[in-house]
Amino acid sequence: MTFEQWALIADLYTPIIVILCIIFMLLAGRDHGLKKGLLQLGGVVLSAVFIYAIMFIDNAIGIWPAFDLDYSTHTAIALVFIGYFIVYTPKLSVLMILSMVGYAALMMHQKYHTLVDIMTTTICVMPVILLCQYKLAAIAKR
Repeated sequence: MTFEQWALIADLYTPIIVILCIIFMLLAGRDHGLKKGLLQLGGVVLSAVFIYAIMFIDNAIGIWPAFDLDYSTHTAIALVFIGYFIVYTPKLSVLMILSMVGYAALMMHQKYHTLVDIMTTTICVMPVILLCQYKLAAIAKR
């Protein structure tokens, strides 16, 4: 495949998982009540606000560049939705994690980010993403 074909696949990854996430949230809202669906959406929105806040902070003070690295917004936004699937659809979580690994490999193949960029971004954002998702899931169970 050409660079452009791989780039198209990379460009489609996040929109596809966003669409899947929206479908699952709508189904949760339909099957378990609007409150549950809205709380799931809240977890995703809160997670997204967090990862973009980190991006703005990094752009302002240069945390990743200080180590000759790059904050991977591609990774961070995809992880918001992977976090959703980990929390709300455990049966799909392994598949979604594997898809993320494939996406990371594709980003490295395309030279968008290095493995260290992807790993440092993941280590920094994933705990907070999961915390947001799990806390709002706990509220939804009340």
